[in-house]
Amino acid sequence: MKHNTLLAPLALFGAFFAFSPDATGQTVRQPTPPADTTPATGISTIVVAEEHKPFLASAQAFVDAYAKRDAAAIGGMFTTDAEFLDEFGQRTQGREAIIALFDNVFQTSQEASIDEIAIERIRKITDRVVMEEGVVFTLESSKDVRTQSRYVALHTLEKDGKWRINSLKNLPSASGSRQEQLMQLAWLVGDWVNEDSESVVHTTCNWSEDGNYLLRRFTIRTRDGKEMNGVQRIGWDPARKKIRSWTFDSQGGFFNGLWTKHDTQWLTNSAGVTASGDTVTSTSLYTMHDPEMVTWQYRSLIVAGDVRENMEPVTMVKRPPIPNRLAK
Repeated sequence: MKHNTLLAPLALFGAFFAFSPDATGQTVRQPTPPADTTPATGISTIVVAEEHKPFLASAQAFVDAYAKRDAAAIGGMFTTDAEFLDEFGQRTQGREAIIALFDNVFQTSQEASIDEIAIERIRKITDRVVMEEGVVFTLESSKDVRTQSRYVALHTLEKDGKWRINSLKNLPSASGSRQEQLMQLAWLVGDWVNEDSESVVHTTCNWSEDGNYLLRRFTIRTRDGKEMNGVQRIGWDPARKKIRSWTFDSQGGFFNGLWTKHDTQWLTNSAGVTASGDTVTSTSLYTMHDPEMVTWQYRSLIVAGDVRENMEPVTMVKRPPIPNRLAK
């Protein structure tokens, strides 16, 4: 049976995301710029100071080594007499002891991951000592809520010309706020367009004024002249401790989905009812190739008990903003 040309693109709004911002899927955020240089989307456009680059590179190397379960590589980022104070107040002294500590972590917490390191401040103490402050975001497993912990690191410039951590202190962790949980999907913000042989979909995503939701508006136009509009609200469900979405289309259909992160992927189980009363469930796959291009493909679309065939990947591209001189 041929699928409904409006239902197929609508499956996009209950989706399975797979993206690769770097080799591991985890990221390092740059030091926070002054308030008047930060765009409303929360994405920094500042130029990284040359003297800050070694510490950004070190943070990314730490995230990559953690993802690879490479305790020796992590140990190599510390001085031989380094001190590590974890979030529970446990002190570990010396590089070899730190390597052994991370080896144990990787063996006992096999699903634990560092999702992101957000560097907030880098301050020069002396020519050979630099202090770094920030937040590390972690996951105990794909089923757990992302938590955050503030940290302070002292880097020492050693004789071989490399900066290494001499002291690292993690403060007690806490679950991120609803805004911080939603920041994982901040890449959705912007204007997107995608089309296939049957339809064209235009999507706009922005933050709500209070920052508690991502708001998406979409228009679907089919080649045979049909049109559907709709809205989607994405927020944090504190009861289920998951990101949740609610979608409403202009014909009277409504859908909701629960989002679960798996490494670099988002699995959304979406279900709803069309305006005619047919039940719909769907799962889709998104792959981010770069910040301006994403491909999506639904792998499972069931309408009124009828299983539809999987579709070919469709490319979504982000439209550039209108120049100020044209927007006036």
